[in-house]
Amino acid sequence: MAVCAWATAAAAVRLPGPVTLLAAAAGGALLLLLLVVSPWKRQSRYGRSLAAALAPLAVLALVASSAGSAVVSRHSGPAGAAVTSSASITGELVARSDARPAAADRFSGKPRYLLEAELNSFTWAGERSPANLPVLVIGGEAYAGIHLGDRFSTAGTLSASAPGDRSAAVLRVSRPPAVQSAGGLLALATDLRTGFASRAEAIGNRDAAGLLPGMVLGDRSAAPEDLTKAMQDTGLTHLTAVSGANCSYLLAFVFLVARLFRAPRSAAAVVAVVVLAGFVLVVRPDASVLRAAVMGSIGTAAVLTGRGKVPAALLCLCAVILLVADPWLSGSYAFILSVSATAGLIFLGPRLTAGLGRFLPQPLAVLTAVPLAAQVACSPVLILLQPNLPAYSLPANIAAAPAVPFVTIAGMAAAVLGQVAPALALPLMLSAGVGAGWVAGVARFFADAPGALLPWLPGPAGAAAMAAAAALLTLGVMRLGRVKGSGGATAAARGQGHHRQIRSPRTHPGARRSGRVRGSRTVVRLGAVLAGAALAAVLAAAAFRLVPQDAAGRAWIAAGCDVGQGDALAVRTGPESAVVIDAGPDPPALDACLDRLRIRTIDLLVITHAHADHYAGAAAAGDGRMVESLAFSSAEPGLPAEISELARGLGVQPQRLAKGGHGQHGGVRWDVLWPPAKASPGATGNGPPAGLTENDASAVLLVRTEGINLLFTGDLEEDAARQMLRSSPELRSETVHVLKVAHHGARNSGGVLPAELRPPLALISVGKENTYGHPAPETLKNLEQAGSRIARTDQLGSFVLHLKDGSLLVSGLDAGF
Repeated sequence: MAVCAWATAAAAVRLPGPVTLLAAAAGGALLLLLLVVSPWKRQSRYGRSLAAALAPLAVLALVASSAGSAVVSRHSGPAGAAVTSSASITGELVARSDARPAAADRFSGKPRYLLEAELNSFTWAGERSPANLPVLVIGGEAYAGIHLGDRFSTAGTLSASAPGDRSAAVLRVSRPPAVQSAGGLLALATDLRTGFASRAEAIGNRDAAGLLPGMVLGDRSAAPEDLTKAMQDTGLTHLTAVSGANCSYLLAFVFLVARLFRAPRSAAAVVAVVVLAGFVLVVRPDASVLRAAVMGSIGTAAVLTGRGKVPAALLCLCAVILLVADPWLSGSYAFILSVSATAGLIFLGPRLTAGLGRFLPQPLAVLTAVPLAAQVACSPVLILLQPNLPAYSLPANIAAAPAVPFVTIAGMAAAVLGQVAPALALPLMLSAGVGAGWVAGVARFFADAPGALLPWLPGPAGAAAMAAAAALLTLGVMRLGRVKGSGGATAAARGQGHHRQIRSPRTHPGARRSGRVRGSRTVVRLGAVLAGAALAAVLAAAAFRLVPQDAAGRAWIAAGCDVGQGDALAVRTGPESAVVIDAGPDPPALDACLDRLRIRTIDLLVITHAHADHYAGAAAAGDGRMVESLAFSSAEPGLPAEISELARGLGVQPQRLAKGGHGQHGGVRWDVLWPPAKASPGATGNGPPAGLTENDASAVLLVRTEGINLLFTGDLEEDAARQMLRSSPELRSETVHVLKVAHHGARNSGGVLPAELRPPLALISVGKENTYGHPAPETLKNLEQAGSRIARTDQLGSFVLHLKDGSLLVSGLDAGF
């Protein structure tokens, strides 16, 4: 049922609402038909099969109807029209989460914050309309102090979100908000949360103070970036999110304390549940926390009542209910990992404990089996997020585990007492800080160990390989336990036979045969374990060979895509992300190149100027990829229609580039050197100074990454290039290692840039056997005189730049680099 609910929800939130509602109606009709037919056929084989289909059909109908109704409501009425039109609105909203920091604005460098909210009403074109629309608000520092339940009004531009996103639209605000803070329990929960984080600073230890709010309340905002990275690299990130274990610790502690004060069992249970509800409110009741609270409650009740462990059916029921209530959870990695970890503990935990218990002391077997079961269940999903394997995840989790219950209980007690008796809270805060400091030390120790993060095959293929390796590991541990047990039994049998042989000079032939059979089974089982381990090693080696071989997973720095007679280049910002500069004239050509580069996220798409050989292929940028932002330059004073249409199709707000603009993503920083901004800048649509041609209005970007400086020049012609050099002193103080030759190497690109910059490498993006005569012989001669090597797409096809032993190399993309 859970699998059916998950698959239905994942499809339903991505399909048009009417289609999903039609599927729900069809499923409901079929369900009614089976309910009528099944009693008459109950005794037959077909009747039992029909009865087995009732529950999945009911789940399908429920999830599809819930998702379909929500999708229809999102796209109907004035709110749906405003989103479709990318309208500029003023609106009244209610925060559905706390504001969280995001990457700095790429154009101004100022901080940005993300906030999930519900748009209750809005004004568009002078008309006020009601709404019930979930939106993702993107704003500046003025939005940092908004918390769950706060009401605020603001203005901004709506744009449609991608299919399957939880938010129906993105609201990019244009002014500070007018905020009305929430009251009642929400205000108290916010005070507890923010007060605890501020008091944690008194601990003195930077790592402990930053990590403690995350371990106790799931608030990761204060954690140092390098510690967050160490936690990720050692598989300890889950300790900074509220899990079923945290809820279980809190429930059990409150229940037992209440019983110590002689409260009846039922009263103690009520008190524990009330405390847990308050805890969820302070942590913030997102779906993963709710699932953790439900499963933790069930598990604790099972243990305290002596009725055994949590059955898998309860996990499935919990998942189905949450997916019916919120079908968008099907795409939430936090929820997926939460359910996967719980499933691992239920299905694999007891079996791994039994297997490890054959050759480890029972406490150590349990301590090892719990993180191993969760890691095995979550590893295929984690590979989709980060195609790396944390080599020391298991020992790191074992070392950190003893501190977690103490940090949870002491930290929660300090959070509550901090509001009523700060003096009593301080010792508890310091004690919890010691535990958090231990966890931080474990993370840093294992993150700094050799080979802490091993590369793995990315994408679905990597997830499949990891699932196979995890299954083999689990089977190997279980089989090894059986072999150990069998060996002990055989030895005992041999010992008994030996004593019998002393008493009698003759041994029964059947005993000898039985000993040989047991011995052969042991050999077979041991061989199976070794074979499984060997196969897992082969899978790991194959996955390792199919990914970039450097430890950081950065096999290429920049790439030139062969898109025919046009420009399309990329600078790598992460394992599956890049800044893309121009898109060529041919969408399929760009799509194929980005696929081969394994780019799934385009952090910034730059259109240097509005000529078709630079923008016409850009529609493919959003084909199966997320385009985070779009920037452009043009000689037109307003927003070019081509750029407007492209932005609407990609669901982003276009930003004009001008000298002085800059941004950064990952280790890639870029600065805009040209065109100059107007003397009196106005709105976003205002263009560069009058008199520039479209070619001379090309955006020129200086990009810095991996110690390499790259200059991208669009179709800039020689006179404008001279002006750009005069206004850009940084080009004389810094070495330009790579020059993207302007205008496909045309004669009018001139020789001023090669002569002044003398770049070691020049890139020319040009179509094979083009009718323009590009690149011109004069251009090639100028580059030769400047001492530049030349890489051309008409000769190499798509190519990449990469470092090897400190040297910058060019390799054809088909060569596998």
